[in-house]
Amino acid sequence: MRTIGFRSQVLFITAAAIGMIAALGRPWYAGAPVLTPEEAQIGDVNGPVEEFFSRLAREVTSDGGATGWQAFTTTDTILSALVAVAVLAALAALIPAIEQPAREVLRLVTLAMLGIVVVKLVNTPDAAGLVERRQGAWIALGVTGIMASSAATLYTAPLARRKRGPSLYESPIQPPPRSTVFDAPGSSAAPPADPS
Repeated sequence: MRTIGFRSQVLFITAAAIGMIAALGRPWYAGAPVLTPEEAQIGDVNGPVEEFFSRLAREVTSDGGATGWQAFTTTDTILSALVAVAVLAALAALIPAIEQPAREVLRLVTLAMLGIVVVKLVNTPDAAGLVERRQGAWIALGVTGIMASSAATLYTAPLARRKRGPSLYESPIQPPPRSTVFDAPGSSAAPPADPS
C-alpha cells in the first residue's frame, strides 16, 4: 500500500488550517433547551440515556448557538495565530535549509492547538449559560487532529538532503583508462587514433 507523500501532508495541514478558521465561524456552544409541560408527552421517559442521545443529536444537527468568535475572548485570537504559524511552518518544511526547525515548530504548534481545542471541548462556558457543545467544537477537534497527525508524520520523515552538483570551477571528470584484460593475446591494446 502506498503511503501519503511529504507534499501531500503539507497540503493536508493547509486544508485543515482553513477548516479550523471555518470552524470558528460555526456554533461552538449553546444553552440547554428547557421542555415546557406542554411539550412533554405522557409516556415519555426522560432518563440519563435518553437525555444523552438527545443531547448528542442536538450537538451534531443544531445550528443555533454562539460561534467560536463570539464565545471566546482571547482563545479565538490564539487559535488564529497558531493556525498562521502552522501553515508557515508547513511551507517552510519544504525548504531543505530550514526543514528540521520548521518541523519542530509545526509539531509543537499543532499539538498546542489540539490541546486548546480539547480543553475548550471539555470545559463549556457554563457561567454564560452555554452548557452544550455544537458542531464547531467537533469540527475543530477533527481538523486539529488531522493537523497534529500530519505534523507527526512530517516530523518522523527522513530529512531531505541537498544534492551537491559539480562546481563550475572543477575540471570535468575524466573516464578511467581502457582495460586490456579481455583483449586477445598479441593484439595491440592501443586505442584507435583520432581521425581529426
